[in-house]
This record gives sequence, structure tokens and C-alpha cells, in this order.
Amino acid sequence: YQRRVHGIIYNYMIISGMRDIFFAIIFADLVFGVPLNYVADWPQYSLEEQFDKNDDPKGPLRLKAEAYDRWNDKYHRPYYGSVLDVIFTDTTYTKAHDYIRTGDSCIWTGTYLGSQAFRYLVTKDPGAKVNIIKTVHALDGHLHVTNTTGYIARYWGPQTSLTYKGDEWCKNKDSCRKVTSGKYASDYWEGLSTKDQYQGWFFGMGLAFEAIDDDDTKRTIASDIVEVVDTLIKNNWIIINDKGEYQYLSSGPRPSLIYQLTWLSIAYHITGYPRYKEELEDRLVESKFFSEELNSYSAYLNMYHQYYGNNLAHTTWYNLLRLGKVYFSPAAYQRLKGIFSNRIHPKVEFTHNPWFNSIFMIQGDYTPNPEKDPRKEELLQDLSDFRPAPNFAYYLGDRDPKSYELDQTTSWVQYFPRLKDILSILKFDCKPQSTKAFPIRLQCYSEFMFQNNPFEIGKCGHDMKNWVAPGHDYLITYWLASYHKLLKQSQQQ
Repeated sequence: YQRRVHGIIYNYMIISGMRDIFFAIIFADLVFGVPLNYVADWPQYSLEEQFDKNDDPKGPLRLKAEAYDRWNDKYHRPYYGSVLDVIFTDTTYTKAHDYIRTGDSCIWTGTYLGSQAFRYLVTKDPGAKVNIIKTVHALDGHLHVTNTTGYIARYWGPQTSLTYKGDEWCKNKDSCRKVTSGKYASDYWEGLSTKDQYQGWFFGMGLAFEAIDDDDTKRTIASDIVEVVDTLIKNNWIIINDKGEYQYLSSGPRPSLIYQLTWLSIAYHITGYPRYKEELEDRLVESKFFSEELNSYSAYLNMYHQYYGNNLAHTTWYNLLRLGKVYFSPAAYQRLKGIFSNRIHPKVEFTHNPWFNSIFMIQGDYTPNPEKDPRKEELLQDLSDFRPAPNFAYYLGDRDPKSYELDQTTSWVQYFPRLKDILSILKFDCKPQSTKAFPIRLQCYSEFMFQNNPFEIGKCGHDMKNWVAPGHDYLITYWLASYHKLLKQSQQQ
């Protein structure tokens, strides 16, 4: 009761501004004795109850999800189980000519694992359990194949695989490492890993731990997460590669506060180790909150550059708010929820992105409208518009100029060639784009559509029907929305 009352007070204070938040913290500390950096004792329960099973006929959204699950099982997790795109020999889709996108395999394998965790929580399907165990084994290999404590590979596979193009190829590829001895002899892996890959790894492993009822798998996950988090703490949160060098990130040499809080929360939730609680308490302080609030304004730039940063943000904030709700003080939780709801999400709301939309409805300041809810309507429309399996590559030409209005910021940049040149040198892509997002069917093809810029007006994609993406973008969104009951049971079925 106290936490609920406290939460209501903070929700009001956040709306009224920074000054009121400051005084609210003091007020709460005096009246309730709950400091901003309070972290609850372990364990806390974070799972949601599910609908009772029924025998209703399966609807189109569920049938589409099941088709994508079958495609992943059969084609997209070859060798040790990491997720890849497939180039087939032809459009009969019977034989793989090549597997591609190894560089982002870790993040998408983690995303896929998260989808199967939600699927298992919703359905208890034995097939989902098998997928979780296999995919955890794959991500465990991403960690240990590097032979570098706490360092996660982008991809790993056998040297006899289609992805390995030969010793000379590996020698000339900066990220390639051939393993010649030990447990992983005859394998290879790809490094130069950044926080993007770590984020996907933590996302999947954390959710799988809560979903799976297999002790061996739980022990593997817990051991791996402890190894990675302890290494990050030891290295002051700098990702150190197998050569002892740190991986430079676009945001600097180390993941930001939000990533640190999220990964520490996952580690604490899984293990209950006091050292992780202490690390969380050290970070849930006013000075660091203020710094993160200032930093959150830079997220606006992802509208025009590295749009995929919006996916990294939403995926990270989902777990942080999910666990913060049960572990953090009401003040800290509401403060974080306010940053996400007022700074991170608004720039991408109503952009025909059911993944971002679902996360906001679950973790953001959202109140359902029982009569007419535009967010739920868009969610259903976007899931319905998503192409069915197989998710083959397609080409889009320039959008019809009559169908959109140019965004003023990107249009303005085009009139200043010198500014455009400077932005180009800084690798800041600021191409002209639409003011409103295009619907799903007019968005560019991608291995994960929901990290694409939906405002793009130029030609994009490839007319290659034998190139097939895994569909984990649809799977993670559908099963997340089902687990959190954004979809009615009739819509799930």
C-alpha cells in the first residue's frame, strides 16, 4: 500500500517538473523513510499471470507466429543455434546457399530467445522449451568460445560451415578468430563486439531464466551472467576484447547508466548477490539521475542518425522498468518511467512500430481506452500488415512525393552544403525524410524491421526472394504482446 501511494505522489510530481521532483524526493525520504537509491531485498516476483488455455480456433496472428517459429527451427539457426539470415539456392526454399548477417547474430539470437521465453510463458509449448535450451547453449558459446573472461562474441560456428570462407579470409577479416585448440578447436568466432550485442545477449538470457523450468539451463544462464557482469564491474564497465583493447562505442568507451542499471538488475534478480545490490544503490543517486535526464535529450538525434538506437533503447528500457517496478524505490522507478515516457518514446510513437508501441503500453505512462484505443488499433493493424513467412527480401522504389510531406529539419540541412559536408564527415546521415511514418508495407526490408527508419522516402531493399530474414521481429512483438495481454485471448488464438 505504501509503495502504491508513494508511486501516485511521484507520478504527479514528475508531471509538474524537475523542481517538484527534487522536493518530492526530500518529502518521500522524510515521510516514508525510503531513499531514492533504495533497492528491495531479493527475491521479488516479476512474472504475470496468463489466460487459462482454451480450444478456440487459431486466428491469423497466431498462425503467422507459428509459421515464423517453424521457419526459425528449420532454417535460421544452423550449426550451434545462433540466428542468421539465409540465402537459398532458389525460391523453392529447400537448400541454403549461404548464411549471412553473422555480425549482428548475437543481438538477434538474444531477441529470438526472448520471443521463445514469452511463447513458453504463454503456451507451455514443449517446442518453445526446446528452443530456449538450444538458444541458451548458443549464447553460452558466444561467451566461452572467445577464451576471454566475460567477453561475448558476435557469432560462433564451425570452420566447416557455410559462414566460414577459409583461413585466408579469416586472416584478412579484423573480427574473425580461428580456434585451433581446446574445447572449441575447429570452430571460429567473430569479435569486435559492442554494447549492441551485449544488450541482446542480456535481454534473451534474463527472460529465459525466468521462463524456463530446467535447472541445468538456469545454472548455465546464472553462471554466464555473473561472469559477464563481474568482468564489466572489474573493467569499470569498459568492454575489453580478446586483445586487451577496449571496444569504442558511439556513446563513449562504456555503456551508459541505463545499460548498467539494466544488466545489474538482471544479475541481481537472477542471483540475489549483495554486491549487485550495492552496485545498484551506488547508481540510483540524484547526480546520476540528473546526468541521465540530460543525456536522454540526445536520443532525439536517433530520428535522423543511427535509427537503430531507438530499438536498443526500447529493448533496454523494457527490462529496466520491468525489474525496477519490483526492486527500486517508487521515487526511482517513477523517475525512470518518466524519462522513458517523456524523453525516449515520444519521438517514435505512432510510427507503425508495434515493437516500440507494445513496450510503451507495457512500461510507459499509458492508460487503456476501453472504447477506442488508437495504440491498440495501430498494434493490431501493424501485426496484421507484417508479411507472412518466408520473410524474403523486397525492393521499394522512391515513395510517391504526393504521399508525404518533407520533414523540415532534414529539408533545412539540404540548403546548407557546408553543414551537410560537416555532418557527412561526422558520419551523421541526415537524408530528407517524411514527417509521418509510412505503414509497414511501405517500410524498407531488414533483418529486424523495427529498427528501420519508417520515415525513409528513397529507394531501398533488394529484389531477392531467395534472401530470407528470420522474422524474429514479428515473433518478439507478437509473443510479448500476448504475454502482457495487449492482445485479447481470442486475438492470441
